Amino acid sequence: MYPYDFKPKSSGINHRLIFVVMPFDEDLDPIHNDLIVPATTLLNEKLSIDDEELQYYAYRTKDDLRTTSGWENVMEHLFTAQVVIGVLTCDNANVFYELGIAHAIEPISRQVLIAEKGYDPRFDTKDLIYYEYEPNDLTACVDPLSIRLLNALETYKIEQEKVVRQARMKNGPNDFEVIMTHGRKRNFVIPSNDSKGIDNYEKKFGKGAHARHTMGITNLCSHGILGLNTASSPIEGGVNVAFSYWWTSLGNDVLHLMEIINEEELKRRRGQLPDFFEK
Repeated sequence: MYPYDFKPKSSGINHRLIFVVMPFDEDLDPIHNDLIVPATTLLNEKLSIDDEELQYYAYRTKDDLRTTSGWENVMEHLFTAQVVIGVLTCDNANVFYELGIAHAIEPISRQVLIAEKGYDPRFDTKDLIYYEYEPNDLTACVDPLSIRLLNALETYKIEQEKVVRQARMKNGPNDFEVIMTHGRKRNFVIPSNDSKGIDNYEKKFGKGAHARHTMGITNLCSHGILGLNTASSPIEGGVNVAFSYWWTSLGNDVLHLMEIINEEELKRRRGQLPDFFEK
């Protein structure tokens, strides 16, 4: 699978994942086990994230026994990880190739590069900022690395807030009505060619609501705030198509900005986006 043609299965960013790109050499395992994993644990403590389902976690494909070649798995995580940690130590060719992909598809603010103390960067990486860890005292390096991770998250949050505010400003009256009507639900359904269903919908939400909401939903989908899924069922004289709409990662961020959902609900929704979404 060539990276240019790759489409991740997940939608948007996995806001819990810290993907570790490093050599598989067993001699380097302490970097992962004694530095990166403890730094991630400390990061959760600094952010006061007690719920394991919401905590950040470090992942490397070497530890996943379900993978074979693992290449598509690697790309999935390069595209969707909240943070990519790149271990420059040993100048591993596979690591450099994967980091090259990460540099091309994601902002450097979502990447944290590390190398052993005294590392001599190659020409193409000499201008990159990286953290130098002390290989003989990894414990002392845990807190500084956790700070790097925290800074990466905070920088992303600032950048993403600009994107979310711009998306919010695109909403018109019909869009806003859909948000206020259905925003507290993670997904919702509206009838299509079922006249009885449309009548019931308007009894619940007001006369003309179906037409207004249909227009609003169209706009929200085009802005990447809603995602569409469909399901069909037979009815007398034809087929009824139900349109199910899910708030995307961006959509949930907009709902959070508008204070329709709280921080805890936002985090839960981020981890429960349906697989049919495409980035």
